[in-house]
Parts: sequence; C-alpha cells; structure tokens
Amino acid sequence: MPTTEPVVLTAESVTRFAEAVGLPDTGSIPPTYLISLTLPAADRLIDDPDFGLDWGRVLHREQRFAYHRDLRAGDAVTCTVTVESIKTVAGSDLLSLRTAVDDAEGLAAEVWTTLFVAGDPQ
Repeated sequence: MPTTEPVVLTAESVTRFAEAVGLPDTGSIPPTYLISLTLPAADRLIDDPDFGLDWGRVLHREQRFAYHRDLRAGDAVTCTVTVESIKTVAGSDLLSLRTAVDDAEGLAAEVWTTLFVAGDPQ
C-alpha cells in the first residue's frame, strides 16, 4: 500500500489520547498511541472494493507495538501498511497487517494488527 502523507504528532493529540485511555499526561507518547495513526492508514485497504473486506464481519483480535526509538510531540511520521498474511481457519480469515511508522530518521516503530474476519454464515 502507498505511504500516508506525513502527520505531525501534536502535544494536543497526545494529551487527548492519554486522557481517553486513562493515562496521566506526562508529555510522552503513550505506548498504544500509534493505533490512532495506523488504523486510519489501513482504511485504504479496508475500503478497497477489490480487496473485498466486509468490515461488518471484522473483529479486532490482536495488536503489537515495537518502538525502535522514542517519538515525541512535533515529530512528523508516515505509515506504510503491508498485508503480512491471510489465513483461512474453519471458514473464517485471519488478516495480519504490519504498519511501518517512519520519521525523518527512518523506521521509528512497527505496529502489527490481526483482524478476525468471520466467514459467510450461509
């Protein structure tokens, strides 16, 4: 998938995220903050009719984060989503996505998302 346009991590967005998940606002990027960027980055895939994902059958199954260096408010980042695998299990699919989060220095973090896509109930 194409890389997103750069997004600046603002102090306001970090504060709002921390408050929403019940963390104190320390000025640091909360560990799960990147989901607010990586999930929208996958919208192009999710909304692609050729890919055929029925969002009504999707259940978020797992999320993993790997930070290669600290990100701070003011940093501009881009996201590149890659489909790592699609596995069919008992008529349902497990979709694994990897999103690379890059800043001016290169790869800053990686986020893995696993989605369970229920099979056709016919």
